[in-house]
Amino acid sequence: MIAVASYESSATCVVAPRTSDPSAELVTHLPSTCSPDERDAHAVAGEAVIDAIAQGRRVDLVGVVIRGDLVFDRLPVEPAAGSNEVEDRKRAVRAALSIRESDVRGVLRHRFSENVLRFEGPVDFQGSRFREGVDLSRSVFQQKVDLSGAIFEKEAHFVRGRFMGETVCRETKFGPSTRFHQSTFQGPLDCTGALFDGMAEFLEVTFEQPATFERSRFGQGTGFSGSHFKSRIDFGEAIFSRETFFGFTIFENEVLFAGAQFLGSVDFSSAEFKRPDDLGTARFDQPPILDHTKRLASEQSDGLFHTREGQYVLTLVFLVVAALLIAYLIKVK
Repeated sequence: MIAVASYESSATCVVAPRTSDPSAELVTHLPSTCSPDERDAHAVAGEAVIDAIAQGRRVDLVGVVIRGDLVFDRLPVEPAAGSNEVEDRKRAVRAALSIRESDVRGVLRHRFSENVLRFEGPVDFQGSRFREGVDLSRSVFQQKVDLSGAIFEKEAHFVRGRFMGETVCRETKFGPSTRFHQSTFQGPLDCTGALFDGMAEFLEVTFEQPATFERSRFGQGTGFSGSHFKSRIDFGEAIFSRETFFGFTIFENEVLFAGAQFLGSVDFSSAEFKRPDDLGTARFDQPPILDHTKRLASEQSDGLFHTREGQYVLTLVFLVVAALLIAYLIKVK
């Protein structure tokens, strides 16, 4: 049996009463015709969501208001199979978790450092607004994670996470602090058009499959230092507004920076490019720092004419040539 909110196609917002069956899935879809007051009247409690998860029930919410915190620390701790000490104890979300186009007004967190939070089904937060902090550090996502179009008004922390399936954050808006420190992406990552409004930390992250940040915008300091890109990485037309760090980063496969703009300093110190890079196709307002950077000899151009200083030099050369040409023509006459 499934608890479902039904609605009419008119401007009304009709919701069916929820079942009292504890084994029923938690499913509520509110239409776009619902007014803010009606959504508030049919708000879902954060505790109800956690209770459903604890009972192994699927959660599928669309267009709802969630009041109260979603604290995954309340889930029971279970022993985990395997000898990995980090995962000896875990909390599990066994069914799919989908919260789409919704207004989440409480925190969403898992903070026990000695336990792993394992999501066994897909996670879908498309288009939802998270008004308080999100901390899912030390989580394992076994299937697809979709954050497309979501808005994180405060911190979004996924420290030491493991993303085993595809991860999508297209057009996602991240707030003042985004952290994926020491995480592993075993599946492809697509953050096309994402906005990282605050600090963005991808330090010591392993990307095993293709990753793209094409047309993404980084508003504050950005760090990819110590990260390992094992497959293709695309920063095409991305904008880095402040300091950016790629120190000790390893690029094993194709690297694309075509049309990227670095408006602040950028540091590639001790980074290693194992295939030809295209740094020369990016724009640097300050010359990039390339101390001890390993690049293939055939692609050692530092993109002089894509820096502001390089463009000034190029303009000066053109002016000098034009002046000499004019002087020559006058002399000939």
